[in-house]
Amino acid sequence: MEREQVIHALNENLRAELSAVEMYSAHAEAIGNDAVAEGVRAIMQVECRHARDLARRIRALGGSPVEPGGAETLAGRAAGAMTAQASTAEMLRLQLAEEQQAIKDYASEIADIMDDAETLDLLQENLNDEIEHSRWMKEQLKLLGGTGAAGRAPGTGVL
Repeated sequence: MEREQVIHALNENLRAELSAVEMYSAHAEAIGNDAVAEGVRAIMQVECRHARDLARRIRALGGSPVEPGGAETLAGRAAGAMTAQASTAEMLRLQLAEEQQAIKDYASEIADIMDDAETLDLLQENLNDEIEHSRWMKEQLKLLGGTGAAGRAPGTGVL
């Protein structure tokens, strides 16, 4: 990928992260299970960090990052508001789909970037986080479908 293509891809990632933050915020407020809501808030904070790191990297590459409050923020806020009346499981399934798309996007970009170790390191870190978020959401969905209470998995301190 050329530098301009990398900047474009990072801005697309930034758009997705900004949208996810808004949706997760609405879901965290709407989820009645305190442990699951706490987990969603923790993931939301990681997504905020991703957005900050992506914006910083875009600037370092000479680009202009998309700004919070734009179409991405509004789209995420609207998605969150429209789905906040759904069940906890339905909200988690929607969030899981977001995480799975992020995994695909980050993995594809990692495969395509050749000569930018700093960007590759950032994308790899974000990818690892998204995989962990996806695993946590899948576990919560299993717990919600079974007899156990959903929340932070026993013995784990990390999402």
